[in-house]
Amino acid sequence: MARLFSWLTAFVISMILMAGLGVYWQSHSNVEKAQQAAATAIAKSAATSVSIKIDLFNKTLDKMAQDPEVLTAITIANPAMLATVASTLEKHLPGILKIRLLLPGVNDVDDKNLPPMGFADLDMVRETFTKNQPPAIQGEKQDRHLAIARQITQNNQPVGVILASLDYQFIDSSLATAATSDTYLELDQEKSVLASAGKKGDPDQLESNQVNVAGTNWTLHYQSKASASIIDFSMFANILIPALFASLSFFVGYRKLVDILSQDLNTLIKAFKDMITGTLQGNYAFQLSELSAVMSSLLQFKRVIDKGDYETISSEHEDFGANLDTNIIVSDDEDFSLDSFFDDDSDFKL
Repeated sequence: MARLFSWLTAFVISMILMAGLGVYWQSHSNVEKAQQAAATAIAKSAATSVSIKIDLFNKTLDKMAQDPEVLTAITIANPAMLATVASTLEKHLPGILKIRLLLPGVNDVDDKNLPPMGFADLDMVRETFTKNQPPAIQGEKQDRHLAIARQITQNNQPVGVILASLDYQFIDSSLATAATSDTYLELDQEKSVLASAGKKGDPDQLESNQVNVAGTNWTLHYQSKASASIIDFSMFANILIPALFASLSFFVGYRKLVDILSQDLNTLIKAFKDMITGTLQGNYAFQLSELSAVMSSLLQFKRVIDKGDYETISSEHEDFGANLDTNIIVSDDEDFSLDSFFDDDSDFKL
């Protein structure tokens, strides 16, 4: 019987674990998808925030490029007047470091003013005479700045370029505001990292998840942090607790059944001894209905023997097993002995 309960317990626990792990896997998969969707939404929000800021700078510089004073300075082409007008424009643009008004054919870098206009800025200006270029982070270390160049047009013809050098710390602020403890954001310009926020994880996941920043050549890479959480712990608890309760219930049930069966067998053996010795005493209470049926059949068999009706005995003997509701089989490996029921009965002799 212990073996039967062991197999039954193992089977039930296995089913609970299989069902629980299936639910856990599905829930964990859904959580990962939700985290990935949240990280994507956060990255798009951060990219949009940066893009809106860049677009605002572009529109502001476009309006400056159409200012009558700017057009007059470009037409006159006086360096002092160009510098004066540029200084006036700097007062109207937040985060500005330097504004330069440049004429066609410019070939010289400017390292006398901060931030300096290097060769990368110069190339941007030259290309802008043909077409407005996307903004870029230029310079080295302390001289790094956000460079934005816009055409100055007259009669739909480019007559100059307005080059703005701006502080790009707003990019760090945008990423830091958008990022969460489970999300990492990294803004790249080609192979250069412009800004980042959060704790970096698997590089492969970072490379596969990216959002382009509109109006720029920048790419915002992102990743979600996949780690154990309180949700994982609660899911495991929901699996293990039912398994433990199932084990406990089977153990308690086994012990209770053993006690009931032991008491009923004691009662049955006592009734059988009384039957043989002719000292039957009233009713014998059984907790298991199957053993009550056995006892009823034994009493019926006893009455037939007492009447001496051997034909009835034979008939009753043949039907004895059929009158029982169940067959009781005791295997050879069960430790069961009846000696204790006869040792204390000195009056009983075979």
